[in-house]
Parts: sequence; C-alpha cells; structure tokens
Amino acid sequence: MTFLEELKKENMQAMRDKDTLKKGVYTLLISAIGLAEKEKGEPLSKDEALKFVQREIKQAKETLELTPLDRTEMIEETNKKIALLESYLPKQLNPEELEKEIQVFMAEHSLEPIKKNQGEIMKGLMARLQGATDGKSLNVALAKILK
Repeated sequence: MTFLEELKKENMQAMRDKDTLKKGVYTLLISAIGLAEKEKGEPLSKDEALKFVQREIKQAKETLELTPLDRTEMIEETNKKIALLESYLPKQLNPEELEKEIQVFMAEHSLEPIKKNQGEIMKGLMARLQGATDGKSLNVALAKILK
C-alpha cells in the first residue's frame, strides 16, 4: 500500500469518526501528494511523500510562532495537528544526537569545524538524515559546533 493509499484510508476513517482536524490534515496531504504524483506520472516513494508532511509541519510551527498567546484554542489545535503529522515521520533526532551525527560526518569527510564548511555539512547531512530532522534543528546544532 502506498503512502497516499494509506492516507486515503485514514481520511475515510476520520470522516466516519467525524474528526474534522484529522480530516483536514489528511485532505491537505492527499491533495498535495496526489498533485505531485500526477505531475511526476508515477506514485511517489515514501521518502518523497514525507517531504510534504515535513513541509506541513514547518508551516504549522510557523503558524504557532505567529499566533498570539491569548488564542489558546488555535494554539491547541495547531499542536494537535503537529503531533498528528509528526506521527508519520521517523523518530526525530534530539540535539545531542544531531551534534554526534555532525561530528561523525565531519570526521568521515575530513572537514574542519569552520563556518566555511557549513553549506557542505548541511547538504550532506540533510540527505543522510532525511526525515529524521529538519533544517532549522540541524542549523542550530551546527552553529554550536562551528567556529
């Protein structure tokens, strides 16, 4: 079963359960992934489909940052949406694990911990850790290590 088929199945269940939050999230993902598959002309791999999940998480987190603190209902709903979306991603690395991955990558590629190498490290690790972290978290961990 493809990721899109799995989402469609869960969307049907959300409709039966009258869960508007899940239905909204699933519908959004189904349309984005379906459009990408149509453009590509073939089903997306799970890794390709997870990029859409990551994009939605990023947008939800940005919404959360911009939401006034007195809008507790909206904050709560956005947090539930983020939790639902994150359930589809592989286990996310914590900052310590990220720093360890950065050190290993730099040792493997004989890179010095200097700002000049930041682009190469980011590019390599984003490819290696696809789905296990986002660019923002990696950038924060990398800033601690680079001089």
